[in-house]
Amino acid sequence: MRPDRTLVRPAARRVLCGFLIASAAVTAAHRLSAQQRQGGRHAADVARIRELAAGSDRGLMLDSAIFWSGAYARPVVGLKSPAKPLDSAAMANRRNTTLAVRPRRIEVAQAGDMAYEFSDFTLSMDMATTNQHHSFTGSMLRVWQKVNGEWKIAAQFMRPHDDQPMPEGAQKKPE
Repeated sequence: MRPDRTLVRPAARRVLCGFLIASAAVTAAHRLSAQQRQGGRHAADVARIRELAAGSDRGLMLDSAIFWSGAYARPVVGLKSPAKPLDSAAMANRRNTTLAVRPRRIEVAQAGDMAYEFSDFTLSMDMATTNQHHSFTGSMLRVWQKVNGEWKIAAQFMRPHDDQPMPEGAQKKPE
């Protein structure tokens, strides 16, 4: 005797739906668990990068680092590059320069060897030619690389929020 198809099909559908729902729940739980493990594993790295980002970047850049800001016409590749800043950046006229950084996002790669940081900054300085204090805001993107257990900057891109951040007359070099 053959089973009644009208009874088998709905029962098979219910079993199949139940299996799919259970499978989706297990997969979602596993995925969340993996994300939580990764977040916990990299929490110390994020905290360390946040700490480093808030301080001076002196000594943190790799010798092969790429740097670009509004002060240069093109990216500077390598710390020993002979790149010359733009005259409009008035680098020779800057005194008492400080950089205050506020990280907005830090993401560490799953392998834990690379990370990126997106931050806002305020760059402040005194101008030697005018004896005036000047500051401007901007945003930056940095790529971090872990070298021998220490985080170093592999690339840094900075951009002022204003097109003309330097005050009038700041471009003149001291005589």
